[in-house]
Amino acid sequence: MHRYFVIPHPALQPYIDRLWGWESEHALQLPPMLPGTGAELMFHYADPVLLRRSPQEVVDLGRAFLPGARGGARELLAQGRVGFISVRFRSGALRHFSPLPLAELGGQPLSVSDVWGEAGSDLAARIIAAPDRAARVALLEDWLLACLALHSKPQPAVEAAIRALYYRHREVKIETLADELGMSRRHFERVFSAHLGVTPKSFQRTARFHLTIRDLLLTESADYLGTALDHGYYDQAHFIHDFESFVGEAPAHFLKTTTRVAHFYNSSLFAPDKVPLPR
Repeated sequence: MHRYFVIPHPALQPYIDRLWGWESEHALQLPPMLPGTGAELMFHYADPVLLRRSPQEVVDLGRAFLPGARGGARELLAQGRVGFISVRFRSGALRHFSPLPLAELGGQPLSVSDVWGEAGSDLAARIIAAPDRAARVALLEDWLLACLALHSKPQPAVEAAIRALYYRHREVKIETLADELGMSRRHFERVFSAHLGVTPKSFQRTARFHLTIRDLLLTESADYLGTALDHGYYDQAHFIHDFESFVGEAPAHFLKTTTRVAHFYNSSLFAPDKVPLPR
């Protein structure tokens, strides 16, 4: 299996951490995609890939889709050769590229045509037909820049809140954050939910889970309780309850059986204080 990533165009870096992909001449078991605060937009140019959204439901969303992992764990089922390029959006940043509000997307799996219509389908076809990685990257970046120009929804207070709830998820209080932003708690919750489709508290909870499980997978730590406590969980029961809610199984079983060598979670290419700010 070959893995790669590309740092995006500078104008895209405040919103997108990386363009990345995997290639394999043979079908392989891909690790599950777990809930997080960002989003992936995947374009499969080798053989088709199905998406398992629950133990009972497998869907075919075509060659390009948003897995919608915010709504729960997802599993990609390779049907042959693997080849995809994916856009990794930063927390809440998909809203700057989507013609639909994040509340309408609902964190559920959607095909590229469900969100971007014929333009999305046309892009997917061109990426599949592209001769090499450089051509795919160029197509994607041009399209993303055009989407950003059309759909960007700048809101400095929301951007500040996203960063606080993500990078300071251990200690930040919603009431205090709202006050720092010059809003009442109720008004802040309305504004945040309107832009991201989830409440600040829900976003903070997902960030805590995301960063905890990312550390466990990347460090291959067997001490899940210590890592969970470091990220703000009260005790073992608190972490197990959250984990089962997000993933549908106990953390001990998941960490014992999942592959850690090639996972969808990666550390950001930028340190927190170096992530570019939206213009």
